[in-house]
Amino acid sequence: MNYTLFLTLLLVYVAVLVIVGRFTAGSGSNQTFFTANRNANWLLVSFGMIGASLSGVTFISVPGWTANSGWTYMLMVLGYLIGYAIIAFVLLPVYYRYKVISIYSYLGYKLGKESYQTGSAFFLLSRIIGASGRLYIVTMIVQITICDAFNIPFLVTAMIVLALIAVYSASGGIATIVITDTLQTTLMLAATGMALYFVGREVLSEGQGLWSYISSSDQFYFVEEGTARAWWKQVLGGASIAVAMTGLDQDMMQKNLTVRTLRGAQKNMILLGITLIFVNALFLSLGVVLSDYAAMAGISETGDKMFAAVATSSAMPPVLGAVFFLGLLAAAFSSADSALASLTTAFCVDFLGLEGEGSTTTRNQVYVAFMAVILAVMFGIYQLQEETIISTLFTAAGYTYGPLLGLFALALTTNRTISHWGVLAVAIAAPLLSYGLSLWAPTLGYTIGFELLLYNGAITYVGAWLISQAPSRS
Repeated sequence: MNYTLFLTLLLVYVAVLVIVGRFTAGSGSNQTFFTANRNANWLLVSFGMIGASLSGVTFISVPGWTANSGWTYMLMVLGYLIGYAIIAFVLLPVYYRYKVISIYSYLGYKLGKESYQTGSAFFLLSRIIGASGRLYIVTMIVQITICDAFNIPFLVTAMIVLALIAVYSASGGIATIVITDTLQTTLMLAATGMALYFVGREVLSEGQGLWSYISSSDQFYFVEEGTARAWWKQVLGGASIAVAMTGLDQDMMQKNLTVRTLRGAQKNMILLGITLIFVNALFLSLGVVLSDYAAMAGISETGDKMFAAVATSSAMPPVLGAVFFLGLLAAAFSSADSALASLTTAFCVDFLGLEGEGSTTTRNQVYVAFMAVILAVMFGIYQLQEETIISTLFTAAGYTYGPLLGLFALALTTNRTISHWGVLAVAIAAPLLSYGLSLWAPTLGYTIGFELLLYNGAITYVGAWLISQAPSRS
């Protein structure tokens, strides 16, 4: 393994991102950091959001998932498209009408300050867990490909990766990320296509087409009835996850809200949903050929480590290992930089009341504080040594995004208000009750899958409605 090559690629890649950051940051004002001055091109945002939606977890975990779950993930992706349509035609019109910077301020307008800050707090928790998991993936690969050779501990590697991300994104925020996401998406898709070509060449018989090979594989199945991956659970779970993890997520919506017009933002969401069907089919196809090749070549790594082991093996062309490494960096950096920007935005706007003309010093201090929190969570994940992290992240999302789903549903469907902190108690109780439900349901012959998010949201909705007040008639 050429450690020098990987180190050089890392430094060159970050240098390119730093140059982009210098051009896009401008004065580094809060207005630029939070909203990119609301003048981004919708098509550019849509293409860049492919990388943000996929992330390093998808890049690594989805190909590694096919060995145990086949193509069942594709049903979730179809559910995503339904969820993106709900975002485009229900949520985005509301966000543009209220001209929000933090999307959780909508909860403040409709339900009250306590609901507003409760929603933002659950976003912070959700995004910290998600961003830490995604960044853990790339840090693990950097550890294997570079830092192990120099006996650098994982914790130090994680600190270096976070520092490199901060170098190019801390000043420009979302204005920089809209541009860097485009580069990162391109590299990720190029790496996936190249891997599919080189690995597929090794496993396909002479004259056999790729699709013929994939469709005849034992891994080419979509349904596992009677399990947590039954088709309707996958579709329903995918739709609810898309609404919650995209439409109710400051990270993803902050990018959408950089588009000048509502119509442009809506086109962005629909195009993203359609594109993700084809992109995820590419990842799942790669998963089939990767697992078959690993079995042929005697490669023992599975799950999240399989793609890296195959791409950097001596039997593959060196260019594949290089492009794989760049694609991984692109995927993880795309997720981590926007997560840090959105966490900083939500905390500054929702809890500190910092607006476009406020202190950039305060904003930078918040940014660094979130870097420290993500570092701590990443180290915790490292101690767990999970083989495949994507399923764990979706399960965690079912608990942390449920209260957001319930609160936004209440705000959208009623005129009731909540003028006390009982809403926080409801938001904490709902995930706990949902967990109890997931333990009890199997005794009735029903296993809850990713649709747990809907049950969590429904419990929050009912609880919040019960403690809310009807509007006065005066």
